[in-house]
Amino acid sequence: MIRRLVLSGFVLAGAMAFSPNVLAQSVDVIFEGNIGESCSFATPVPGVLVYRGGPSTGGPVNGEITSDAPGGVSGTVDVSCNTSGVDLEITDARFVSFTPTNPEFDNGPFPPPGSDAFLEARARVPGAETFYSGPADGSGGGTGLSMPIFPLSPNPDDGFRQTVEVDLGVDGGFFEAGVYQYAVTLTIVP
Repeated sequence: MIRRLVLSGFVLAGAMAFSPNVLAQSVDVIFEGNIGESCSFATPVPGVLVYRGGPSTGGPVNGEITSDAPGGVSGTVDVSCNTSGVDLEITDARFVSFTPTNPEFDNGPFPPPGSDAFLEARARVPGAETFYSGPADGSGGGTGLSMPIFPLSPNPDDGFRQTVEVDLGVDGGFFEAGVYQYAVTLTIVP
């Protein structure tokens, strides 16, 4: 009897070990797609403005600071879209701040240097570009035209992604020694 019990235990254990139904497990692999807005901007990379103008005598200089001169750097931003039928426009360019190099600098009741200048901005992608010009004081009145973000057939491997290169020229102001900051606003136009 013990022999039969041991033998039936081995048969039962063997059947369980070789039965695929006993050890089978299942799992669901979930897929999710979040289709957002038709286009979105990645984090922009700031540009660098440099002085292009006449020699300085140690005081304020009159000339231009620009990203187009030697040593200047264009700003960039990547745009991703779900469709190719969209345009990009520069809707604003404006003075943001001035931080003087000389801690004793006092401009008195006058506006900060560089805030009374005239701005010319350009945004471009391969095959298209758009321009904007207007006052730096943020009062608007600038002019800008839209451009297609994808003027050329996109590479199928890239999808609808494009790097927009932005340049800025600041002209007609008196520039004291210091750090000037300006902003160029890009807007996606459906």
